[in-house]
Amino acid sequence: MRFRKRVKVFPGFYLNFSNSGVSSTIGVKGASINFSKKGTYLNTGIPGTGLYNRQKIGGEQKNLYSGSVQNVPVFDEVIYEPEILIGEIKSEATDKLTSASLIELKETLQEVYKDRIEITQEIEKTKEEVKAARTNSLIANIFLIGFFIKSFKNKVIEKEEYLLDLENQLKNSYVNIDVHFDRTFEEKYNSLLNSYKELLTSEIIWDITSTVQQDTRVTRSAASTVVTRTPVRFNFDDINIIKSSYPAFHFENKNGGDLYIYPAFIIVITDKEEFALIDIKDFELTFSQQRFLEEGKIPPDTKVVDKTWAKVNKNGSPDRRFAGNYEIPIVSYGKIEIKSKSGLNESYSFSSFNKSEAFAKNFIEYQRSL
Repeated sequence: MRFRKRVKVFPGFYLNFSNSGVSSTIGVKGASINFSKKGTYLNTGIPGTGLYNRQKIGGEQKNLYSGSVQNVPVFDEVIYEPEILIGEIKSEATDKLTSASLIELKETLQEVYKDRIEITQEIEKTKEEVKAARTNSLIANIFLIGFFIKSFKNKVIEKEEYLLDLENQLKNSYVNIDVHFDRTFEEKYNSLLNSYKELLTSEIIWDITSTVQQDTRVTRSAASTVVTRTPVRFNFDDINIIKSSYPAFHFENKNGGDLYIYPAFIIVITDKEEFALIDIKDFELTFSQQRFLEEGKIPPDTKVVDKTWAKVNKNGSPDRRFAGNYEIPIVSYGKIEIKSKSGLNESYSFSSFNKSEAFAKNFIEYQRSL
């Protein structure tokens, strides 16, 4: 009989958004570390006694976000989808992306993940043992093996209790992200939240996985940029090692780790369960208009803004040298890029220009308030 009684209580992570800035606390009652603009403090005490000590252990926290917040830019860019992937848009490996201020939280999450793997493996073994114990107990009952009937029944009970204990441990293997907003911050976040809900109603969202400039004089095309795009899903979700009162904005990513955007940071997580944490102030989100040569089906929420030809002259007229030259609608899509100095590099396209523009504006305003 194996016993796994090493029940871990993982420290919580508390985020406070107020007029004095954003502060974060990690730890448990009686031993925690607080990070804020004023510096890093170690808080120690004995719960229930009133004995408490607060000691400064680090300097002021620098704001690493240097991106200027201006009116949302608009660029006239005509693009279409190629068949071959060149000029890939992809973030660096997750081990390079994490912000310095979130290394301790990342290490805690890694410990949780390893613990969940260990418990899950133990659960699978125990399920097999429960199944075998039940079979042996049934055989003992059928053949009325006197003393062994009670022994086999007790063995089943022990295995089932152990399995239940393991399943409870798995349920409690997570880090709780507790968020508290002052009224001003809550209003800004709610505006962002509402605009994200609207964004989710876009007919199509694409992950742009590559862009390449091309010489229009050679191709005789109106498209100056060639892109590769793949439809993806955005939704609300959390990874299983985190519980939060505010579910993450989940951006699916086709050529790298998915993005989970929480109120104070992004988690980039790959299929291999490798992940990075990036402070929300350490990356820049930008928005622009895409003028897209759409040869496929035009989504219902997309506006046609112009027309061109598959083969076109400099003055916009059709090139008569090409037989079967045909007209192509130019549509307006929204484009969001998310980048950081540490190597985050993702780009998305949205069928609804208006909804993606509103989300980008609200996100930049929320980010600026931090």
